[in-house]
Amino acid sequence: MNYKIKNLIFVLSILLSFIISILFWKNFALEYSNIGNVIGFYSENTISERNNLIHFIFFTGFPIIVFFILIKEFFYKNISLTNLFCISVDEKQDKNTFLLIVLFISILIVTINYLATDLFVNSLDYFHEGLTLSMAFNYYKTGLIWEGSYLSNSIFSDIYTAIIPWKIFDSITIGSYKVFHYFLRYLTEIFLVLFIYKFSFIFNFKKNTQIIFFAIITLILLKLNRDLTEIFYPFRYRDIPIFILLYLAIDFIKFEHRKIFTPLFLGFFSTLAMFWSLDRGIYYLISLVILLSLAMIRKRYLASSLLTAGIFLSFLSSYIFFGPSEIRSFIYNSMNILKDFDLFAGSPYPTLFDFENKHSSRGTINLFVIIFNGFLISLILLSNKFKLTNNSKQYLFFFFIVSCLIYKSALSVPDGYHMKQSIFFSKSLLISLLFFYLVQKNYFDNLKKLRLVTYILLVLFVLKDLITINYSNILSFKERNINVVKKEDDFFLEKKYIDLKNFVSKNYNLTCVQLFSYDVILPYLLKKENCTKFNFLYVVSSNTIQNKMISELKEKMPNFIFFNKKYDFLNLKPVEYRFQKVALFINENYIIDKKIDNWSVYKKK
Repeated sequence: MNYKIKNLIFVLSILLSFIISILFWKNFALEYSNIGNVIGFYSENTISERNNLIHFIFFTGFPIIVFFILIKEFFYKNISLTNLFCISVDEKQDKNTFLLIVLFISILIVTINYLATDLFVNSLDYFHEGLTLSMAFNYYKTGLIWEGSYLSNSIFSDIYTAIIPWKIFDSITIGSYKVFHYFLRYLTEIFLVLFIYKFSFIFNFKKNTQIIFFAIITLILLKLNRDLTEIFYPFRYRDIPIFILLYLAIDFIKFEHRKIFTPLFLGFFSTLAMFWSLDRGIYYLISLVILLSLAMIRKRYLASSLLTAGIFLSFLSSYIFFGPSEIRSFIYNSMNILKDFDLFAGSPYPTLFDFENKHSSRGTINLFVIIFNGFLISLILLSNKFKLTNNSKQYLFFFFIVSCLIYKSALSVPDGYHMKQSIFFSKSLLISLLFFYLVQKNYFDNLKKLRLVTYILLVLFVLKDLITINYSNILSFKERNINVVKKEDDFFLEKKYIDLKNFVSKNYNLTCVQLFSYDVILPYLLKKENCTKFNFLYVVSSNTIQNKMISELKEKMPNFIFFNKKYDFLNLKPVEYRFQKVALFINENYIIDKKIDNWSVYKKK
């Protein structure tokens, strides 16, 4: 076939694939089903919560598959995919001493930045941070984890991020929790830098080019990472298990001489990842299945066995450490959250090219980032022009799959915040692949002036970061942090919460706190444990979970229940609308005792 005709067919086919994908998005929808009667956007509009995932898979997957098939058939017909995934070589990681020096400098700069950062802490996220503070205090009082609290995410993010600093500083305060969050931001940056260092070995760069890659990608991704850290929702640390996964997977796929410890570590981190962050833990487990499948295809039976053994040991250790009762509650809690989360928290992904929706442009661009990554990965897999080993190609394919998995979080809650967070790894991959493409075009090897300009720019970026730092803060780091740790909780609170706390403490002799409200901060403010495990109502979802909550209320029959008729911290559906069964039980067994501002205190009849 004529070369020009091939190109014309290729371009027209790709355009057609996009048109078909858009039409599919706009016209295909699954049948609505909501067996548990979970109240949310989908129940109100009788829309299936699975549409987002189906639309995403087809919209991104169809053009990528068409692209892959066309370039293979038209341009790389002789490439054997069987050889690509089955044949690998035992590679060794070459030493690059100067790269290690640059790594050390990068970690030093990140550390200096952390030590010099001003702590902006005079506010509180009553919802997300309130959840952790109250669940942690309940654990502090009762020693119960999933048995004592119906958690939203995981033991680390919902409990330990407060418990750890309380133990370190021997101070149960909001300030100690805030200080620890800044440390977790720093820890996230360290893991990010270490991952980029390891990732720089994937592309088989020359040593000078590898250093340039590491420096440029580190600067860009640190900037992207810091832009994602919101003051009101600073949970970037949840991605640390993914950094560990991607780091260890490089040794597992590319440097096969490390055959024992890497598979074991990969497997052993599986449950730890779920305890760190439930959704990231699920992505981690799915990724391990992909790694296991890849190892079996490559007939690496020892590595497969060690990876499986690591997973088994991880679950066994967790079972022994937490005990059967807690593990059963963990499984019950986690399975229900995963099953119902989209139904109670989600909404349709912004319609493509519907620019009246404030999140539509971001959502559309993110999908094209993923598609473009798919195109580049397809070229890398099939073309012999790219100087990569099969091991490197397999890893890049794995990285692409992991980045797509993580975007599921944006499909579940498609707002600006979750879309920004979830696209981070896809953007990281895209930036790295574009750099690799420039290297393949010899921009860094042949143009000495460009290399010189690159080095100068890197030095200027580093100097800019170092010049703008307030070095006096480094000297006062300990004093500043201790000052925040010791601040009274009232420093972080709005007046209405201070007034409520003082009023309740003065007028009620509480042994525990039961909420029928999203005001999850109250148990912590009143320094009381939960009356029932169902105190974070946002995640109380189906009729089954409501029945569990009612059953526990009947058993415990707390003397008082706190209700907020007008919860205005976040725009959430009223609790009396979402949890009608629970509302009916309260109305039958309780009467209003006091009203304070928007709060009502219900007293047992």
